[in-house]
Amino acid sequence: MNNYLAKFNDLLVQLNDSERDEVVEFYREYLLDAQIQDYDDCVAELGTPKQLARKVLADYSIRFNEDLEGNLSKSQQSKAGIRAIWWVILALISTPITIPALLFILVALVVVASVGFALLVGIAGVLFGVTVLGIAMLIGGVGIITQSFWAGCFYLGSGLAIIGAELLIAPLVIWFINLIIQGISVLVQRLYHRFVKKNRAERGGRHHA
Repeated sequence: MNNYLAKFNDLLVQLNDSERDEVVEFYREYLLDAQIQDYDDCVAELGTPKQLARKVLADYSIRFNEDLEGNLSKSQQSKAGIRAIWWVILALISTPITIPALLFILVALVVVASVGFALLVGIAGVLFGVTVLGIAMLIGGVGIITQSFWAGCFYLGSGLAIIGAELLIAPLVIWFINLIIQGISVLVQRLYHRFVKKNRAERGGRHHA
């Protein structure tokens, strides 16, 4: 048991000391109460240390995302959402489930990742193209203003207008990107709650030898 918990503890580096101690002590008390001492019996009861650690980290990330959502900035919410997505995916992959369920999860993750990536790439592509256009018009305006004052002013004004419009809609773009991240986070968390069940210790069950 001690070897199992030591490996489990080493995998919880993302938690602070008090959180890690609390989690490890919870499972220590459970194993002691259930009279489970052998390493293999611990694995049979709770999964491997890596599987259990990934589940714990996914649970903590989800709770952190939910509990602090109203008190975080959009940027902080996105970081929390990305962290939750990462640990939930690791927990899903490491969870022992049936082949059909695993295939469903993989397909769902691929679809969600593909849609999110396509949207982000599309936004980045549009912004890059518009920025290049604005800079090109500014350069063109500077180049021809000595030859045609009004044409140069037109190009310079158009370039400045394009870049100014980008700056004005930047908050909207950031909001939309954060919305995509939060949407993906919600979908991934629903998969997690659907396929990753509470272990016996979390359910308050006992496994006496």
